Amino acid sequence: MRGKDMPLPLLRRCCGCIPLQPGCIALCILSTMACIANITAGAWNLPRHREREPEDNLISMSMVMFSTLSAIGNLVALVGIWLRHPGKLQLSIVFNSVFIVCILLVEVVTCLFRMDEYLKEPSNIALVIILLLAGVLYALYYLTVVNSVYRTMKMEYGESAIPI
Repeated sequence: MRGKDMPLPLLRRCCGCIPLQPGCIALCILSTMACIANITAGAWNLPRHREREPEDNLISMSMVMFSTLSAIGNLVALVGIWLRHPGKLQLSIVFNSVFIVCILLVEVVTCLFRMDEYLKEPSNIALVIILLLAGVLYALYYLTVVNSVYRTMKMEYGESAIPI
């Protein structure tokens, strides 16, 4: 029995109305700014490392490290779009996927183990879950847009969009 190949989603426009490449550039810049905000938030408390619990320092350092690596991945995607080099986009997709998962894991660990007082209210729990889901949906959309730009570039050059 022969299995059907299910293609990855290929978007023609970003956010429904913006051309794909400018939209991808905008998303890369927005993601880089979010990474800078994560780096700032994680590094804000590191000078007080002796006053904090070791777990809090580990969470802050992990957030700084993975956000920095994700920001580098976003910049690689920007360079790939600018230079029209699909290999850089593919590299960015692979590494950013891993770093985004790591960032989300750090956020979940932070919520589970370090926000006891905050999570006593049901409305706060709902807010945290909604924000985590929004982050996951944004990350999936971001990766889909970058993958669509990658596949479009590969098809323009007459190559297969599936890495072999």
